[in-house]
Amino acid sequence: MKILNLCTLAGFPSFFFEEMEKHTELLLNTEFEDELVENPVFQDLIDRITDFSKDCKIIGYHYTRADKDDIIKGGLKSRTGQEIRETFLSRYGKLFTSEELDTIKNAWNAYFNKNMISCRDYRIFFNLTTTALFDSGAEPLLQYYGGEQVYMPLKGFPSIAKKIQNIGSPLLIKATLDPCQLKLFDYEDIAKVAISSYHRLLRPDASQCDRDIYQQKPILPSQIEIVDIKNLLSQRR
Repeated sequence: MKILNLCTLAGFPSFFFEEMEKHTELLLNTEFEDELVENPVFQDLIDRITDFSKDCKIIGYHYTRADKDDIIKGGLKSRTGQEIRETFLSRYGKLFTSEELDTIKNAWNAYFNKNMISCRDYRIFFNLTTTALFDSGAEPLLQYYGGEQVYMPLKGFPSIAKKIQNIGSPLLIKATLDPCQLKLFDYEDIAKVAISSYHRLLRPDASQCDRDIYQQKPILPSQIEIVDIKNLLSQRR
């Protein structure tokens, strides 16, 4: 099965590049991604790529600060926030004072209400490009251990936040995903994000179309690759 990378455009068919080349002038004169991908001149291409992609898998990017060996051995697990936080305390609770532990538990209890739990539990989030790595969008995820299920209500406590920042390593995880498993996702997104990525090859200052998507099924170790963030950043300089 073909794998499409919507960021690098690896795996895309030749007709995609041939059609995009016809619109070079339009691409150079357009700055914003929404104006571009909604332009009717691309609808036929969107339809063709959507049809082509029905038999493909796609690449998603997951940002986190975690223990690298955990990811290599166990992949990305689908868990409740409570499971994640209990594991965090069992592993790293000794790093905090008793007063800090009380603060952590109280902050978690106040923040993670029923609504927050329902929109985060059993969800593994991805982007379809690496743009968030360069516009600081992924910075909190890379800076604080454990993802939003751990750090979000604790950023306002400096001594606690500093300790969380010293746990684990910032990781960019490249995962091979089955579109049928994805939520907040439409097959037309594949073409729209790809058109935007091609656009930025010609005009790097243009905005990037991307999507925040998630799946509930675990990601196996065989589906992932850990990307060297420093190398990726150096390539963009």
